[in-house]
Amino acid sequence: MSLVKIPFIAAGTLGTYACLTPPQPKVSAAERPKDATTWERVFSATEQESSRRSPQALACSGGILEIAVILASRFPAHPLSQKILRSLVRGSISLTGRIDFSPLFFAGCGLAAIGGFIRYQCYRTLGRFFTYEVTIRNDHQLITEGPYGWVRHPSYTSGIACCVGLGICYGSAGSWLRECRILETLGGKVASWLYVAFVIYGTASLVVRAPLEDKLLRERFGEQWDEWAKRVPYRMVPFIY
Repeated sequence: MSLVKIPFIAAGTLGTYACLTPPQPKVSAAERPKDATTWERVFSATEQESSRRSPQALACSGGILEIAVILASRFPAHPLSQKILRSLVRGSISLTGRIDFSPLFFAGCGLAAIGGFIRYQCYRTLGRFFTYEVTIRNDHQLITEGPYGWVRHPSYTSGIACCVGLGICYGSAGSWLRECRILETLGGKVASWLYVAFVIYGTASLVVRAPLEDKLLRERFGEQWDEWAKRVPYRMVPFIY
């Protein structure tokens, strides 16, 4: 095990933190579309409720705890290190020696870090028009530059990439959760399945939301939207969707 793993964990964790942090306060009910589907209404309500419960802390806690275990195993004589290792290792402390790199770990961290970076660029590009709810403001502008010149909904693609990447990072061979037997505990199993459910639900909801957002933007901007859609034909993944 090497301390070199820490920057990679930190990059993936910070990317996900940025991805799950709303750049704008929630919008008023008056600014939301009146003809939104039931699925969209439920998803928006879920997003609002989860944002009050710090999803960033929950999603990123695995990375923070893995870094703590790595550092504690490097300085095992320190009283704080001993407390950390007793609390976060299920079995012999020697299990920490199995925490290491794997190809999947690199892939997951890279996906989360790149996804977080693109998502942040979406925040900057849209500015006050980026909201967690589908919203068309009175002074709304159609933004077609930056990431929005690649696909029409890059924030959805990057958000999914972030959450999937972090899950791969946490669950790959050599991770703290696997090697220190946390995933074998009841709490570990419940947390991992809840995370999988969260990612599946979020991914499905964003895929369903994209056509609704396209419809609202087309109604608002007409030919300007048509020209953009002609130039950028893919919603979320270039050459695929």
